[in-house]
Amino acid sequence: MPRIARQKKEDAIFHVMARSISEVDLFKDNEDKLNYLALVKKYQKTYEFRVYGYCLMDNHLHLIIDANGADISRIMHSINFSYAQYFNHRHKRHGHLFQDRFKSKMVKSEIYLYALSAYVHNNPCDIKGYEKCPEKYEFSSLSIYLGLRHDPYELVDDGFIMGMFSKNSKRARESYMKLVYKCSDK
Repeated sequence: MPRIARQKKEDAIFHVMARSISEVDLFKDNEDKLNYLALVKKYQKTYEFRVYGYCLMDNHLHLIIDANGADISRIMHSINFSYAQYFNHRHKRHGHLFQDRFKSKMVKSEIYLYALSAYVHNNPCDIKGYEKCPEKYEFSSLSIYLGLRHDPYELVDDGFIMGMFSKNSKRARESYMKLVYKCSDK
């Protein structure tokens, strides 16, 4: 039975998700997560896409990507294929790392984009020690959004989503923080 074709549109924003096979964590340590972010940056230069948010968990990841005219499948194939090669070499293993091809959902409204961004940034709440402070999780773009740390890879374009809250960056951060924490209380 053929698989369902991926929804694509040149000017679309996508929620991208990828998960590891069940017996292996996608990221064994911080070095793996840093390498993944470096690969996202490398291919961002190649394909000229924008990243509006991310969260790397041990066994899965979330990206919010504006493909900016590029093919989302090519973008993600490049990143995930390169990462799997790196991971298998570093951890002396072979075979599949990702459970399946990546999942993607097209963002079709501003309301969904708000909710998606809050959802992605709330993922660290599932990690012991970050339940009440997801902004402290190093491998999420939330702390970049809130101005708590510099984006070392200059990967995230937070201005697009933050600009929807206010043109004043302080007010935008306050409003965004309220949204994220409101969503985490549910």
